[in-house]
Amino acid sequence: MNDYSSFRPGFDYLMQGDHKVVIFGVLKRLNIQRNTAQYDDLMQEGFIAFAQKYNQYHGPDDDKQRLAYLYQGVYWHLLDQLRKASRNTQKIEFMPADNQDSWENQLIDNYSFESELSHNELLNQLLKISSDTERKLIYYRYYEGIDNMREISRQTNISTKTLNKWRNSLRKKIKIIKN
Repeated sequence: MNDYSSFRPGFDYLMQGDHKVVIFGVLKRLNIQRNTAQYDDLMQEGFIAFAQKYNQYHGPDDDKQRLAYLYQGVYWHLLDQLRKASRNTQKIEFMPADNQDSWENQLIDNYSFESELSHNELLNQLLKISSDTERKLIYYRYYEGIDNMREISRQTNISTKTLNKWRNSLRKKIKIIKN
């Protein structure tokens, strides 16, 4: 765990002169506008990353090289933060509307559903009544887009026999939702 008191020299250096422009430059490079909701959070993340990278710098005692190192470190840190947020958003979102290749049919092969349940409603209800292990199968089938049970087995180190049991359990739960 980080000892935040060790960041003090980094924060002191950040407040000297116009070193805060490093953070603003990174935000500008990442095209984060001041009027966006994430601007303040990313700015604070940038300040913390600046202080962390300051402590990690072991190069020559030259402001120009130190600031270039800090700029790159802050840029990579904020880029990682944006990528994490993007991945989390993608996991939450459902398949796009133009991809109406019946995801439930992909789950249980050629199983037929009544049209009164929309895809999102069915998925939400299925997720609510599924176990953590079944959610893992749903994740790989729909969010990762892997249809092949052997491929899912290879990636998760779970036997195809177990994955097929989970799929059969999901079939039963879909019948429950349908009724």
